[in-house]
Amino acid sequence: MSDDLAAWVEKARLPAAHSFLDGRLRGGGGARFVTRHPGNGAALAEVEATGPERLAAAVDTAAAAQPDWARTSPHARAAVLRAAADRLEAGADRLAALVALDNGKTLAEARGDVVVAAALLRTAAGWAPTLEGSTFPADGGTLRMSWREPVGVVAAVIPFNAPLMFTAQKAGPALAAGNAMVLKAPEQAPLAPPVLAGVLAEAGLPPGVLQVVQGDGEVGRLLVAHERVDMISFTGSTRVGRQVMASAAAGMKRPLLELGGKSANIVYGDADLDPALDATLAGIFRNAGQRCFSGSRLLVQDEIAGEVLDRLTERAEKIRTGDPFDPASQVGALISTAEAERVLGVVGAAAAAGARVRCGGTRPAGAHPAGAFVAPTVVEVPRDLPADLPLLREEVFGPVLAVQRFADEADAVALANDSPFGLAGGCWTRDLDRALRTARAVRTGYFWINSYGALALDAPIGGYKSSGFGRELGRPGHEAYTEVKTVIVDTEAAAAPPWFG
Repeated sequence: MSDDLAAWVEKARLPAAHSFLDGRLRGGGGARFVTRHPGNGAALAEVEATGPERLAAAVDTAAAAQPDWARTSPHARAAVLRAAADRLEAGADRLAALVALDNGKTLAEARGDVVVAAALLRTAAGWAPTLEGSTFPADGGTLRMSWREPVGVVAAVIPFNAPLMFTAQKAGPALAAGNAMVLKAPEQAPLAPPVLAGVLAEAGLPPGVLQVVQGDGEVGRLLVAHERVDMISFTGSTRVGRQVMASAAAGMKRPLLELGGKSANIVYGDADLDPALDATLAGIFRNAGQRCFSGSRLLVQDEIAGEVLDRLTERAEKIRTGDPFDPASQVGALISTAEAERVLGVVGAAAAAGARVRCGGTRPAGAHPAGAFVAPTVVEVPRDLPADLPLLREEVFGPVLAVQRFADEADAVALANDSPFGLAGGCWTRDLDRALRTARAVRTGYFWINSYGALALDAPIGGYKSSGFGRELGRPGHEAYTEVKTVIVDTEAAAAPPWFG
């Protein structure tokens, strides 16, 4: 490990153990694996997976702790979440270093994850006392009402691309509603989730209410299949999401799935190009393209396509990719060298099929030889190439922008919808009527007009088609962690004759 990285490891104060069970960090008792910094391949920690016995005990402990937590005042639950958010912000320097080591994103992006995680906990705190039921018109001596109760024990499985943020995004709403949660940390970025669980414990969360387990897909399979799990909240690939949904069906568990995307960002001929280009670059190259709602397909109207491609290429070639801790780096590493090679293979296959690589498609010059880096890549894909080209059809999850031309509005919408995914999309135009028509016609759960990538933490997010099932955030996302109970009170029951009399 280099002296520079050692200093960041010291600042990050890596957890000494990696499962968070019954209110404290513990070893998992399972097989050991090494987690590495994606920027240079250096070993960070040896992690013990959570063995089957401790995993089962984690779920049982969560189930035992949940009823008391549910009986806790919603205002008290909110106070815990707000106190944890305060602690996250106070420890932002340490946590940003931890995320950048764990994940390989730039230090600036890692700090953004800390800020968003704190905001998510505060947003969830705001919902805790406001998850309302209903009363219905009285019918004689009968009072009829409904209220919301927690689901019970939630199993959460999160991806590697923003482990601190996704821990907050899952745990915040679940805890606000009075649930307990057992969360599986991502095997490729396992360090941040147990630290956030510790922050919540320091803020007053009772032992057992949030458990963090470690390991590979087999640990996840055992977790979601556990008979005492009532709900599964999963963010990850569509392939694994199908397996999770099958497990949920077998156990009659409630699924909440946020899966892959292949989002189309449409630039019409009358668009204001300067902000459109800014947002396009950020929309695909932020976090090295490892975001489910990245604008990985750019659709450009014929009349401006040449100018847009030239300007995009020129700017993409100037983006600095490298050491996540170098302030000059604008794009950091992918999660592993294997992922980097896979991404480069997708680009190579597109080029072999006839696509034109305008820039990138290689490792960036000067990057650490053991680092998982891919240069920002722009690929022009002619319309006569097969529509099932993996670059167009599959989620690349890397810094690769596929650009296609379109003729008119109907053509743009048809291209945008020609995808198995339906997570996000956007369009750029000065014509508001056309923008709204496009937003209605494109089958996605999230859509930007004259913007791309900005998220509203109080608005729901989720996808159509193979991009998932259900919504996170906003009212639907917080209500997803509750059950609705209907209660009927007969206030005159003592005076009424028995029906069988």
